[in-house]
Amino acid sequence: MKTVSLSRQAYKPAIPYPNAATRRQVFHKWLDTLLVTASSIGITVMLAFLLTMG
Repeated sequence: MKTVSLSRQAYKPAIPYPNAATRRQVFHKWLDTLLVTASSIGITVMLAFLLTMG
């Protein structure tokens, strides 16, 4: 009986410089910035609405 062993190595993207950010990390940082901006605009609009109604 033959035994087949599978060697699965984790995919490691090529990073040109040490400690360089991957494309996914850059995208997540951009997405976080967009989320903070949208939240800030929403809070500002909410406060302006509350001030005008009061």
